[in-house]
Amino acid sequence: MGSLLLPDSEADWGLRLFGIGPLIFMLYMHLECDEFVLPRFARRGEREMLAEVGWVTGTDAGGRAVYDPRRLSTVILGRVDQAWKVSDVNPAPLDDPVTVNKAQDTLKRVVEQGQGANPLWFPWGVLTGAFQLKRLGEESLDEVEELFVEGMGESGFGLPEIVRAVRLWRDFAPGGDPGRHRAEVYAAAVEYIMVLFGFYGDSQAAIAEQYGVSASSISATWRKIESALELSQFDPRYSVHPDPGASLEAMLRQRAEEPPPPVPLGVGRGARSYDARVY
Repeated sequence: MGSLLLPDSEADWGLRLFGIGPLIFMLYMHLECDEFVLPRFARRGEREMLAEVGWVTGTDAGGRAVYDPRRLSTVILGRVDQAWKVSDVNPAPLDDPVTVNKAQDTLKRVVEQGQGANPLWFPWGVLTGAFQLKRLGEESLDEVEELFVEGMGESGFGLPEIVRAVRLWRDFAPGGDPGRHRAEVYAAAVEYIMVLFGFYGDSQAAIAEQYGVSASSISATWRKIESALELSQFDPRYSVHPDPGASLEAMLRQRAEEPPPPVPLGVGRGARSYDARVY
């Protein structure tokens, strides 16, 4: 399976950390459908292609495949050398991808309506953390990663956020002198940074209690990581949320004008918008 995935992509990291589970859920394969169709394709430039996947539920009077529109996924493929490899899977139609924000808002609504246990929402639960996967991947994790991958799962983070947390730590650790503090301090600091990226309201005090460290140690350490990696609120390396000012920035750069400064990390936090216990 790994040979079919684009190296260092979302799909690759999902497999390395959690095994085949993320791909199974994102493709709705847990519903045990044996056949599929590819209703639509699209291209993004020369190096990215999208393929919409629909699971077959029968045939019509003309013998053509019929698929359930509620079970559409989109496979994103990237070009490497002369091959196309899967970089990500989105459990939604090609022209209406689901974001973490959208998934959180939708799950909140369906839970309020008493429909949260419907298997159709399981892929969205993986995105938001409402449905947690066991770590069955073969990727070796260091002590810090072991702590925050487990801790973030318990806190209700989704798969994309956990993947980005591992990336963040690995970007920092080689030059960040991670041996100066206890592993629990660094793990707590990484989780707090992902809280800030996600606009969640979790406090340093609560995270400190979870990891058995002091809130002051989290504060000093996350600031150290922030400075070393030059983090900002919509950092495309680690945030699951697109920058709402990206189009304006691109326009200003085209006009050779100075873009606005990056939004500081930690701006505009709120509360989680789904109940992680419903699944």
